[in-house]
Amino acid sequence: MSKKQTEKKRKNPKQEQLDLIDIAPANQKELIKHAKLYKDAVSERQAWHDEEVKQKQKLLELTKSAGIKPDANGVNKFKVDGYTITIKPRDELVQVKESE
Repeated sequence: MSKKQTEKKRKNPKQEQLDLIDIAPANQKELIKHAKLYKDAVSERQAWHDEEVKQKQKLLELTKSAGIKPDANGVNKFKVDGYTITIKPRDELVQVKESE
């Protein structure tokens, strides 16, 4: 074959990505198992996001209605029944820690 004929045969007329050779690693089953678990964890976290936002807003409202005064830096920090609740003015960051 001539050089021109060989080049014509190699070109992909639609300019699409050609399929790569499918080479699976030896631990493919283990990888798939953990990939599925990861996807499930991400989905669960995203589902909890709406509930997290709702509870954060409720904590902010309750703190304001209780009249708790922030310190000189604007941070509200107080303890309630074994929980330390901290609300920082930057984006109204809410942190809740349980005492050990």
